[in-house]
Amino acid sequence: MGKNAEALAKTTKIHELQPTPVSESVLHNRSSLELIRSSCESKKTALLHWHNGRSTTGPEHVIGPHRYIPTQAASVIRHLPSQAIPYGSTQELFCELSAFISKCSGLSEGESQLLPFICLTSFFAPWLSFSPCVSLFGPPVQAVSLLRILGCICHHPVLLADFDVLGLPKELRPTRLIGQAGTRLDKGLGALQFSGFGDPKGELRELAATTVVYIGEADLKSPFADVGFWFSVPPAIRLFSEQDERREAFPINSLQNKLLAYRLQNFSKIALSDFDAPDFYGASREMARSLGRCIVDAPELQTKIIDLLQPRNDADHVEGTIRLAAVITEALVVCCHERKASVRVGEVATLANGILSRDGEYIQVNPKEVGAKLKKMGFRTTRLDSAGRGIYLLKEQCAQIHELARSFQVPTLREGLSGCPHCKES
Repeated sequence: MGKNAEALAKTTKIHELQPTPVSESVLHNRSSLELIRSSCESKKTALLHWHNGRSTTGPEHVIGPHRYIPTQAASVIRHLPSQAIPYGSTQELFCELSAFISKCSGLSEGESQLLPFICLTSFFAPWLSFSPCVSLFGPPVQAVSLLRILGCICHHPVLLADFDVLGLPKELRPTRLIGQAGTRLDKGLGALQFSGFGDPKGELRELAATTVVYIGEADLKSPFADVGFWFSVPPAIRLFSEQDERREAFPINSLQNKLLAYRLQNFSKIALSDFDAPDFYGASREMARSLGRCIVDAPELQTKIIDLLQPRNDADHVEGTIRLAAVITEALVVCCHERKASVRVGEVATLANGILSRDGEYIQVNPKEVGAKLKKMGFRTTRLDSAGRGIYLLKEQCAQIHELARSFQVPTLREGLSGCPHCKES
């Protein structure tokens, strides 16, 4: 067979492969595919293949037994890069993002210091266990302007009037910029923030990715509503229109190109990052982990994240020490330290009310409420005697109680009890 015939046969075989539409994909050989524009001005898309520090661009890529093509849903993405270009240092890229936000919004660095971190984090959703959700409140027109600005510099930004789980093709994992909250958002907040929780209807898909939503005066009922960030949009924010967006086309494309290079060069480091904020509590710790892991070779920016989130952590800590579960846990720690073999629900309620009074709280709890809460906390009550139900404080239960107390950071464990084996593990 001649060379021309071999080439024709190969081309025919390639086109017989079922095409797989993608917007982004990390392949088994550690290479990756990225959706790009053919040029800064063009609406035509292509795929960039990144492998071992080198890139090739084309309308499709055949890798192994697969033929990859750009998703037809690219039209909904607000801005795409056209190529990967050097970004300098992480600090320099961060400063460029800050300057763009400040220029377009009129916000000071202090007012907008969270937003560049959110933008950087949006480029690494597949490697994070938690994706930030930012709830905007304030004047609606100004909030929409801020959504437009973020839509210029986040990863695969999509402006949505409302949240719809099934409203986007499964191959997209965009940054969702949502104009208003609704009941569907309430139901989807957990899946948007925590990886691994997809939509059960139809084909299971990963939903977790950076989300910014205008809340206004909506009352979100989801238990995940307070997990994310809250951002107050100042009334004096500069309005950013579609005409402004067109005028800023060149710097937007430049930033998108640099952010693409940052993603391609660093996703392996970010996947392996062990950055943590061990002194933080609950949601604040998850936020710090995600934002901090997306910062490479810039420890001063990671320190800035800790400083930025410290007030939020302080608020979480105060809430954690006074809410009922933490108070009941502290009451149980007291019982463990008194070396009780068992404790009745009524006794726990009495101790809990004493702790609430110590902390200046006026609420009181009754044994029925405490019993229900103990069950939710994983402690199964049983009838101890004619005086009522309670729990046995065996070694396993005491260890579990102390572990909960550490997670709630209850005051009783700050000094611990000499001779308590479970306090020694703190």
